[in-house]
Amino acid sequence: MTPYDFVSDIMSTPFDKPTIESRLSVRGAKWHRDASDIIPLWLADPDYPLCPEIKQALRDAVEEEFTVYGSDTEARDSMSAKIKRVNKIDVPASQIMLTQGVTPGMWLAARHATRPGDEVIVTDPMYYPFVSQTQIAQTHTVRWNLDIDDGYKFDIEQLKSLISSKTKLIFVCNPHNPAGRVMTKEELKGIADLAVDNGIYVYVDELWEDIRNDGRKHISLASLNPEIADITISGWGFSKMWGVPGLQAGYLAATNKVIFESLTKHAYGVLRGTNNMGKAMAPVICSDKLDYWRNDMNKYLGEVRDLVTKRLTEMGDITVPNLEGTYLLFPRFNYGLTSAELNKVIFEEGRVSLGTGITFGPKADNHMRILTATSKKIMNEALDRIESIIPTLEKMAK
Repeated sequence: MTPYDFVSDIMSTPFDKPTIESRLSVRGAKWHRDASDIIPLWLADPDYPLCPEIKQALRDAVEEEFTVYGSDTEARDSMSAKIKRVNKIDVPASQIMLTQGVTPGMWLAARHATRPGDEVIVTDPMYYPFVSQTQIAQTHTVRWNLDIDDGYKFDIEQLKSLISSKTKLIFVCNPHNPAGRVMTKEELKGIADLAVDNGIYVYVDELWEDIRNDGRKHISLASLNPEIADITISGWGFSKMWGVPGLQAGYLAATNKVIFESLTKHAYGVLRGTNNMGKAMAPVICSDKLDYWRNDMNKYLGEVRDLVTKRLTEMGDITVPNLEGTYLLFPRFNYGLTSAELNKVIFEEGRVSLGTGITFGPKADNHMRILTATSKKIMNEALDRIESIIPTLEKMAK
């Protein structure tokens, strides 16, 4: 019996079901920000249906009228068990904090680790809220460049050259948004060794931990050894794998009790955890009951990845990186155009909305970020439209 009890055809997969019409029929920022003839691949919000067990947990919470002030003890207990089982980090539930997604963890890490004028190392490209938090903290952003021609390798020697006496925090995103890299153990160890040797705090965003291609393994930075765990703050969330970004459910942990107490102090009166729907779905998500969904979604995402890579490579002068993790492809369009210029043509003539590369750092100004977490039908239509504007890009490049 198929686990997808809402799918009548046993050969079908829920990940292949979305159509443009079905997505336009439901509320949501991604499909309704622009005109209805635009295919939106700009926001990291999957087009897939909810996992049945998650939907049931949310139904049960509503039926129970769990809309009162509610304890997060059960949620944190399940998170502690998951972190030990999956991430190989032994952290008590008392040192886990529920957050509204992962971004508050970035802010808390900057508040704990830095003072105005300090330096924070951030990769370029990088998910833009990381840079925003360095600015809010009045610190200096030091950019660690990742190069598409080098496979977005995390060059540890380059990182070493960036460290100064003012470096107080390193921001890490693994799997990486938008480069799509799953960091190797050697790369993580290089970061850990430098951080420990220089007494630098690390905040690592592991939001995309479940989404990996080609059998790659995710390794949590804080699992490498007690020394790096002692100066690391780790953050996770539910939005990307499970398609619930509107519930703003995230969590962070620190094995160092003094650090966690500092984070709690900074959060007091400002952050209030997450909502009861997030708490209600946490135990089922953190269990191993949903492995079937995770495995099938990754299989389908791999197929879409291969489709997009093949078509983009064949349609024009586009450098397409190997998407190892996340469902965000970050190709370079080799036409001598800025990402703003690329976006204008793709949007106005192609009627497709992509993520503008410059948003993720100066080094990415000729890149575009493409969401791949949709059906093959929608993706092929979007790719047809992008292919149709390649002649325009070629003319602009002359």
